[in-house]
Amino acid sequence: MVEMTAGPWYIRQRDTDLLGKFKFIQNQEDARLREATNGTANSRWSLGVSVKPHNDCRNRYVNIMPFERNRVHLKTVSGNDYINASYVKVDVPGQSIEPGYYIATQGPTRNTWEQFWQMCYHNCPLDDIVIVMVTPLVEYNREKCFQYWPRGGEGDMVRVAPQLQGPGGFRDRSEFPCDLQIEFLSERKVKDFYTVTDIKLTPSDPSVGPAKTVHHFYFDLWKDMNKPEEVIPIMELCAHSHSLNSRGNPIVVHCSAGVGRTGTFIALDHLMHDTLDFKNITQPLRRPEEYPEEYTRDLIEQIVLQLRSQRMKMVQTKDQFLFIYHAAKYLNSLSVRQQKAK
Repeated sequence: MVEMTAGPWYIRQRDTDLLGKFKFIQNQEDARLREATNGTANSRWSLGVSVKPHNDCRNRYVNIMPFERNRVHLKTVSGNDYINASYVKVDVPGQSIEPGYYIATQGPTRNTWEQFWQMCYHNCPLDDIVIVMVTPLVEYNREKCFQYWPRGGEGDMVRVAPQLQGPGGFRDRSEFPCDLQIEFLSERKVKDFYTVTDIKLTPSDPSVGPAKTVHHFYFDLWKDMNKPEEVIPIMELCAHSHSLNSRGNPIVVHCSAGVGRTGTFIALDHLMHDTLDFKNITQPLRRPEEYPEEYTRDLIEQIVLQLRSQRMKMVQTKDQFLFIYHAAKYLNSLSVRQQKAK
């Protein structure tokens, strides 16, 4: 049985060793992108329609694209089904209690916010939808995300994502089953950590489907998160967002590009919520037989490898990579203190 007070071995690695792992992950990705841009026939890393000129207006950044094999297809009746979003599944053998399902996407732009809402309604099939936004709207005087959701008050109670959309002009056309009404219901601040806005999505044609509720989590503190102690807001964000999401719906996560902070959040979310090594922190284990056998691989590295294989640049920087380990180490120390206090 593992000595739980020691914590998993991989959280005790030196930063210099972790940076070597990050370099290896980055080198792997560089090789994939070379293959993708060389136009290798039937490449697993093909960027497909994302790099077509007619989709330029649908991409926030020119260098962040989804892989063709797991991109989200808009549920269109006709026309262009492209959106810069990727289905992501995290499932680590021997560690994941159950798979984690997400949609990782760029922050909506003025051109794409309407198709974003159509995606949320049609690609999240169940009644309660969770969106986790891990970027400020503006950072360093630059827009990181368009303010795409109604925030209440006069003039911002209801918006409409139309049936016919053409973000790139007349030749760039997407036809959805019907108009979609986006209605503000309520907003609340949680401990100065994040804001939760409840939103109702209602198709104009009742035969398309029922109204659904969106729980929008706006977490704008990330730019300041550089200390392990500051993982506590993320822990609460993970627990709260999971509690409101319909089981079976992917959680929609975005920052600005949908890779750096998005990937870091997803890695932490799955690590803390759905892995054997960290289950005891949020759901204390009471019987010796419940403790997991020692896991010999680096769980965090395995999660990031899976993320990178599904969307480029997930956990984009070495500081984000290190932060996951530092946060995991801090969470383990909380568990140790809780055990000693009993």
